[in-house]
Amino acid sequence: MRKHIFFLLVAALVSVACTNDAFKTGDSEYSYLRSDFVEATTDGTAAFVSAITDDGDTLSLHPPLRAKWATKPDTTYRAQLLYNKKDAEIEPVLISKVYVLVVQQQPKTEPITNDPVGFTSAWLAKTGKYINLELALKTGKINAEQQPSQSLGIVLESVEALEKGAKKYKLRLQHKQNNVPQYYTVRTFVSIPTSFFHKGDSVELHIDTYKGEVTKSFIIGNKQVGA
Repeated sequence: MRKHIFFLLVAALVSVACTNDAFKTGDSEYSYLRSDFVEATTDGTAAFVSAITDDGDTLSLHPPLRAKWATKPDTTYRAQLLYNKKDAEIEPVLISKVYVLVVQQQPKTEPITNDPVGFTSAWLAKTGKYINLELALKTGKINAEQQPSQSLGIVLESVEALEKGAKKYKLRLQHKQNNVPQYYTVRTFVSIPTSFFHKGDSVELHIDTYKGEVTKSFIIGNKQVGA
């Protein structure tokens, strides 16, 4: 049986702000705005009522926040949350979906084609649960009955044994432009769960950009899920 890479279809990924930004000057409506990457949970009516940030902080959202893309009740989503924080009060303002790229084995029977992306930054969440990427995708609309979509994925290229039982994983971001026009650039955030790895493992992420290959390295720490 042929193995197929799982790709995430990206129609339009627009983000609201940089992570962990806070506006602390003055005392206006926007003085306490923050933006964090979160695991956000819905209640029985599919409204967001709580979130856990990448710093490990638990937020109770009052009033509950709804989003058209979140349709399932009692579900946890990966998202970017914009909110007002004043003392102990958390007032949600806007929530945007962050797409999750799960590590996939690279198929040996299929040639891999890769289109470049714009790369801004990559970082490991303080909780250790995700590697986050800020990308810049070139996109545009065409006059067609069915607008094509770009795709993103993460494939495992190799695994190397290290000392004391640890491993070094070489990953590559896979991107297919899929004939989407490149009229303008859209700021895009994605997250890679680290549950695939173990404490002490090394992760080497390779990204093909318009300026050449970029490599980012991470050491998986104490707060990883999965032992």
